[in-house]
Amino acid sequence: MKESGGGSIVNVGSMWAKQAIKATPSSSYSMAKAGLHAMTQHLAMELADDKIRVNAVSPAVVVTTVYKSFIEEDKIEETLAGFDSFHPIGRVGHPEDVAVSIDFLLGKDSSLVTGAIWDIDGGVMAGRNQ
Repeated sequence: MKESGGGSIVNVGSMWAKQAIKATPSSSYSMAKAGLHAMTQHLAMELADDKIRVNAVSPAVVVTTVYKSFIEEDKIEETLAGFDSFHPIGRVGHPEDVAVSIDFLLGKDSSLVTGAIWDIDGGVMAGRNQ
């Protein structure tokens, strides 16, 4: 990126980096994502002179196959729907919800954005329903 005049990096963090939830103990996962958030901001500063922007998205519950290690794959969406009310917007996320934000952050329309960690979380960080 440096040799080509700049670029954009978008890391995928998690709302669990910022907020502990007793019902979903995930201290190791949260620690890793908090480190990723910190790295995002540090790299944004370290790479700014090279015109490389570094941002992150921070989703809440998103329907993906990562859950298939403990939920049958054909029941993931149905099971995660139980978290709909957890999100103020009233539903869990889907990969497309996160992808459009990543796409924007990678593009030229966000050329002034660097070091940001965007909550793509249906309002969870603003305030949870539960």
